[in-house]
Amino acid sequence: MRIAVLGASRHTGQSFVSQALASNTNIELTILARTPANLPFPKDQLCQITVVQGDALNKNDVAKAINGADIVVCSLGAKMDGFSKPVDMGVEEAGIMHILDIVKETRADTPPRLIMVSSTGVGTHNDVPWLV
Repeated sequence: MRIAVLGASRHTGQSFVSQALASNTNIELTILARTPANLPFPKDQLCQITVVQGDALNKNDVAKAINGADIVVCSLGAKMDGFSKPVDMGVEEAGIMHILDIVKETRADTPPRLIMVSSTGVGTHNDVPWLV
């Protein structure tokens, strides 16, 4: 089974990748990363992952990462600068729109399963206006 992960370098995506590798099942993991050198995985895990360098805001990069995947996991989200200022606004929406467009254009007859994980709106009520 081939799984592509967008958002693998932080929190939920990182946990998903680690658990998938620990499951000892026959899976091939591909992740999209802006800065592969900053990935939080130990070397023994990195050697089991195909890393596509790129950005979820770039449709061509997303296409490279999800090419041939049976399952696409999207756990993109805005990073917070401190406690109150989100950065990378729109990455969640852009990433999922790129995935959907690519599937429509290239794999309409055999779409991958899509798992979307989001924490938008989780936390204090002050988080929501910045993430919507």
